[in-house]
Amino acid sequence: MTVTVKSKTGLVVPPSVLRLAGIKNGDRLEFRVSSGTITIAPAKPATYKPAKPEMAAIRNGQAAIARGESVSLSEFLRGLDRNRRKAGAKTNRKVSS
Repeated sequence: MTVTVKSKTGLVVPPSVLRLAGIKNGDRLEFRVSSGTITIAPAKPATYKPAKPEMAAIRNGQAAIARGESVSLSEFLRGLDRNRRKAGAKTNRKVSS
């Protein structure tokens, strides 16, 4: 299929091409340009790295499970909040001059 690019509108991908490519509303796409060629590919999902307090809560939960103990979600979240407050208290201290 050939499409003519016009000055008044942006580049429009025909619905049949979107369907063939499996692109749906809400999909994130990455555009790469190299020597006159445009490549459109699915965008890689953002990677999430847990903060130190979150990792501490996860490790505590894993250790409890390894000991055969159960950890409820509310206990896990309380531990996570406690670790966040500790970390926040350390970084929010004012240095006297």
